[in-house]
Amino acid sequence: MEALDRSILATLAYYGALRRPLTPVETYERLIPSERLGVPALRPTLGAIVSRLDALVADTTVVTEYGLYALADTPAEFGALFVQRQKESARKYQRLLKYAWWLQAVPYVRALATSGSLALASTGKESDWDMFVVAHAGRLYTARTSLLLATLMMGRLRTKRMRSAPDTFCFNHYITTDGLALRHRSIFTAHAMAWLIPVFDTNNILRKLWQANQWICDYSAQAGGTEFVRRSVTHSRVLNAARRTLEFFLNTFIGAAIERVFRVWMQRRINRNPVTRERGGRIVADARELEFHPHSFEAVALARYHTTLTRYGLGRYLEHLQRNGNLYDS
Repeated sequence: MEALDRSILATLAYYGALRRPLTPVETYERLIPSERLGVPALRPTLGAIVSRLDALVADTTVVTEYGLYALADTPAEFGALFVQRQKESARKYQRLLKYAWWLQAVPYVRALATSGSLALASTGKESDWDMFVVAHAGRLYTARTSLLLATLMMGRLRTKRMRSAPDTFCFNHYITTDGLALRHRSIFTAHAMAWLIPVFDTNNILRKLWQANQWICDYSAQAGGTEFVRRSVTHSRVLNAARRTLEFFLNTFIGAAIERVFRVWMQRRINRNPVTRERGGRIVADARELEFHPHSFEAVALARYHTTLTRYGLGRYLEHLQRNGNLYDS
């Protein structure tokens, strides 16, 4: 097996675990580094990736359809299915933007991005909108409360009582501007962060996020921020002026007291929830991060990935599933 082939096969195997075929450009951008697969560092060109993909198709290790590539054991018509999911994702994204436009007025939200299957353009009709939020330092809980109230008033907030909640906001990960370096570092988190798509972003916060998490490049050829993918809301001077006005009144001792009240209340609720203590997921609630993945897909994805790696003779290079426990800071 050629050295570059290991990285290509591992990358297709990982995204196969997510049921996501890749284009040659995506394979190039999200290529799992050769160092993780027992090969000295390679920095292949896009042309080299295309050449090896064609060679792997010729020997039936890889299949291609509609310009997409996947491992040979991928279900038939995977390309057609993904095209359908792309269309559904585009419809959902346009609908999301109509509601997210108003969220520019929410105080202390510095960046809002889509994540999960919507960012991968591989979502289904019943899927919600997974969102990643960057909040102003010291105002994490005020920002979260404001987002929840705003989307609840729109009738677009996913709540825990909903078994199916298509086209609703699910804010499952928040960090602050003074806590951009993520603590949970894994192949799953790295690739999720690399695919974030900005909905709105003040002062290039997401660019700073990727710069603060260069460890992502231990798992992916690029940390994120693909330049030709820009699907943001139209900037509103009125809404941003409203946000700044709200923040002016909240940047006082009253605003600090409100933040403390929201923090104590939310952390108490999170700590009392039995789900917080369950294994198999990640719940974080402290001053710089809020993460709600009680039943994370990470373990499922890694199990599928490991099975495929083993089948291709790369079983020595399995990724360790980090079980850093549920974190709670009162």
